[in-house]
Amino acid sequence: MSKATRRAGIVAALVGSAALIAPAFAGAAPTGSLGSAEPEAGFTCSTTSTETTANGWGIPFTDEKDQIASYAADNVFDKDGSLKLEVTDVNDRSVSYHAAGSIKLADAAAKEIGFSERAVTTSAAFQLRLTGTTNPKDNGFTTLVWVPSQNDAPVTDVAVKHENIQDGLWWSTRTIGGAVKGEPTSLDAIVAANPGAKVEHYGVSVGTGSAASSVFVDAVKFNGCTTNFAKKDPKPETGTGSLGSLGDIFGS
Repeated sequence: MSKATRRAGIVAALVGSAALIAPAFAGAAPTGSLGSAEPEAGFTCSTTSTETTANGWGIPFTDEKDQIASYAADNVFDKDGSLKLEVTDVNDRSVSYHAAGSIKLADAAAKEIGFSERAVTTSAAFQLRLTGTTNPKDNGFTTLVWVPSQNDAPVTDVAVKHENIQDGLWWSTRTIGGAVKGEPTSLDAIVAANPGAKVEHYGVSVGTGSAASSVFVDAVKFNGCTTNFAKKDPKPETGTGSLGSLGDIFGS
């Protein structure tokens, strides 16, 4: 086979591969019924989230777009910063979410859920946004909320770790199987009464009704993933490294 023939064959193969990949991105990010872009099935772990590289953390819902969180140099336990949830009065709210990939609530509840925080006058809550519950409206949508004050968790200016909160009490924003709206109950009871429930998003927040304050959050744990919040991107590793000589794919 001549060099020209071999070169043409390789180029054709590359073009063909691109044609197979391209349609998957056409018309991406359809909007969902809850004002969000529907996440792809399957959970994706973001181990780091920073001011310049959020890695999926933020607010994908139009009705909460002004409730933004920020990144701070203030530390909780580590030395690289944290996620700052700040409210100015009882009508304010600050929140950040990450897509959960529609994993089953039962699967999420079987692994540790938790986070670290440092707060003074208030404390952060953990949220699970669900679909597929027994709520007859909005595709079974509800939000489950874990609040430190309902779980005998400390709220001080000293950093604290809220560990294994899946074993604590949660309340639902809507009445569903195993949970009356607003009344704390066990996550196990909710899981048992809602076998089809899926987690669409999880996140942390300081909610309406909290006095003016700042809460610093870090090390959010969900579905086997721990997210470290930092002010800046980590410094790139030094050293040249090498993949070796790949050579000229078209030959010499």
